[in-house]
Amino acid sequence: MMQSVVKNEYYTSTVEDYTHQGLGVVKIDGYPVFIQDVLKDEKIEFKVIKTNKKFGYGRMIKVIAPSKERIIPPCEYYYQCGGCQIQPLSYTEQRAFKKSTVEANINRQAGLGVEIHDTIGMGDPLYYRNKSQMPVQKVDGEIRLGLYRPRSHDVIDIKHCYIQKDIHNDIMNEVRELLKTFEISIYDEHKHKGLLRHLIIRSNHDDSEVQVGFITNGHKNPFAGIIQILTEKFPMITSVVQNINKDQTNVIYGSETKVLYGNEYVTDALLGKKFKIRTRSFYQVNHEQTEKLYTEALKLADLKGDETIIDTYCGIGTIGQVAADHVKKLIGIEVVDSAIEDARENAQLNGIENAEYHLGKSEEVMRRLVADGVQPDIVFVDPPRKGCHEDFLQSLIDVSPEKIVYISCNPSTLQRDLKILSGEGGYEVSPVTPVDLFPQTNHVEAVTVLTKHE
Repeated sequence: MMQSVVKNEYYTSTVEDYTHQGLGVVKIDGYPVFIQDVLKDEKIEFKVIKTNKKFGYGRMIKVIAPSKERIIPPCEYYYQCGGCQIQPLSYTEQRAFKKSTVEANINRQAGLGVEIHDTIGMGDPLYYRNKSQMPVQKVDGEIRLGLYRPRSHDVIDIKHCYIQKDIHNDIMNEVRELLKTFEISIYDEHKHKGLLRHLIIRSNHDDSEVQVGFITNGHKNPFAGIIQILTEKFPMITSVVQNINKDQTNVIYGSETKVLYGNEYVTDALLGKKFKIRTRSFYQVNHEQTEKLYTEALKLADLKGDETIIDTYCGIGTIGQVAADHVKKLIGIEVVDSAIEDARENAQLNGIENAEYHLGKSEEVMRRLVADGVQPDIVFVDPPRKGCHEDFLQSLIDVSPEKIVYISCNPSTLQRDLKILSGEGGYEVSPVTPVDLFPQTNHVEAVTVLTKHE
């Protein structure tokens, strides 16, 4: 088919669907054009700004017939900032979009034909992030602290973010003023000079413990005055750390962290268990929704009390330890050594005596355990965005547990992995439940259980 859509031309059409990034899809003579900030079923006028063989991108000019689910984004920075992508959608529509993203991946792409449940949403889908990572920039003598503009390294100076917790907003605004007062040197990534690169804030679920982190290009520590004022004004700050990152890189953290005040961690409670969270620990950013996600995962696991479970990609041990009271034995595996130390420490903190932790790649450690006679009944899998490594999937198939509980933060790698496990692995995929851990953004978590065919 000849592409009839012309760059810089204006068109009118109705939005048919969403991409997995939350862009609206319109079609001109069958040719799809992707457009930001439009809702399904809206009639819009748009301008085509980019075309290639298979699809194009457009910019919405005006909404001719708005959807009843369209709202005015609450955030004044929404159209400049890259932190959120779907604020014009009502929360009902956001949940529907996330269900359709999971549906498109699992059923349309992978052809698995499984039921997709409705998205488990949040009571109030704002002010949930318990971790904020804010780049700092100095532009024309003005300090900017906030988030990046999409696809750029320009920092938008943000005074109020609707998805990070209120205490983070308050501390962020105080720190911005203190950086000026104490004339703190700000990092310039083009020249690779200057000191402060990022401000990090972490808090536990009730904000009774807050950690402030300064990421610096070098070991200089000019923060004593700032720390004194901050900790007087915000007594819930129980930890201030400095992380040193001297590399010319987009990676936020360096490998060395020093404690400048209080503890090196904050402690949070999750489904009745306690966890120490350090600067670089992986910990889900939305407490309320993580509890719902883990509750759903445990319901799917349907534990009877006599099982041996393996928690792969276990991080600091969260889901395994939440399940520990309901199983005979818990084995955690993780490739990051500091995380394994944290997991062991957390098991001690929670008085868990039926857990052991192994450092290494999940596929290698799991095979070794099986060779030593361990037979897991259930394996929990919660991989990073890139999904499971092929070797890992193969080792899962070889180890052949009765059930695999799979938690995913990326529907496109989930569908790829489920296809392999249900194909050559011979597992049956249960209905998939999307869980909204990141309201206002295009990200979605999903959980399912795979059962060995009889």
